Amino acid sequence: APRAEHAMTPLEAAAWALLFLLLLRALSKLQQVYALIRPEAPPPPSLLGVPAVLLRKAAVTARGSLYLIFSRDKVSSRAISRAPDAGELASSGVTREVRLIFVRHGESVWNLVFNRGFKPSMLWRLLTAILYELYLVPLDDSAFLDSPLSDLGMSQCEALCKFLSQPCVDPLAKADFAALTTPGAALLVTSPLRRCVGSLAISLHARLRESKEPVLLHSSLQEISRNFDTQSLAPRGGAPRLSGSPKLEAELNLDGSANDGNKSFAFTGAKRLDDFAHWATTRQDQTIIVCGHSLWFRNFFQLYLPKGAEHAGRTRKIVNCGVVGLTLQFGHTAAGLSRHRIDPDSVAIVYGGFSAK
Repeated sequence: APRAEHAMTPLEAAAWALLFLLLLRALSKLQQVYALIRPEAPPPPSLLGVPAVLLRKAAVTARGSLYLIFSRDKVSSRAISRAPDAGELASSGVTREVRLIFVRHGESVWNLVFNRGFKPSMLWRLLTAILYELYLVPLDDSAFLDSPLSDLGMSQCEALCKFLSQPCVDPLAKADFAALTTPGAALLVTSPLRRCVGSLAISLHARLRESKEPVLLHSSLQEISRNFDTQSLAPRGGAPRLSGSPKLEAELNLDGSANDGNKSFAFTGAKRLDDFAHWATTRQDQTIIVCGHSLWFRNFFQLYLPKGAEHAGRTRKIVNCGVVGLTLQFGHTAAGLSRHRIDPDSVAIVYGGFSAK
């Protein structure tokens, strides 16, 4: 005869219930200790919220897989060559100018794994990142999705923060330097991806702590690539959760009103570039600080520099945490066609500049 299954006695059921209550009590105490140690940090996630986190991350992963295969986000060299020549806009036709200060984010975990060369050490970096990703599965975090700053990336942001705390010695960069360090002197705008929001949080920490001014998250700044690291974890109209250092976890006035959610298949890289150029030149702000991505910035230079102008921005990336200022113009050509144009003589390196290759 088959052996009867052992039924749980009332005493055993009570013991399991007591153990569960003790576990919840211990977790509650740990959260209180965490709040005492890190009073400025956001509260740790609740166990009850884990299923929702898992579902949302699964949806972003599935969408990222489809985007990797089917998207046409890249701005091809053919599209750039066919684009209207910004040089057709003469100085006499300019009706609006805005100063843009590009700040590239610090190195991300994705950059750490894939952008340091395909040497034997890459296998170790990849394995470490995969194990870290498994650890983060139940948390509202990821190493690959919306890839955050690496340790080196945070150090790069700290170096920029230190640079901005010292007097500016370059006469050509003084105006941009002042816009970066003076609260309220420029509108702060960033890509909704965590590495950009985090880069501003660290590099402009002193300014943001003093002013509490808003940082606008703009969907058009999302990086131009099909990779998983360009998929955003920030909800539509919201902001991403930052963690990893006190400066990242400090309270920020993040404005998600221009965050329309993850980039769509139709809202391609070229359309996002054009949308941002139009948005920037229709605002009343005289200066806009833009924290974004290397490919996005390079494509911006390629599209809006006059085709006859030779400049490193066409072929080289801004280095991690590099800062470059430029003047974006808008107006109409002699034929009455609207154009955006980067004034080639206006480009100024504030910090870091462009890569050597």
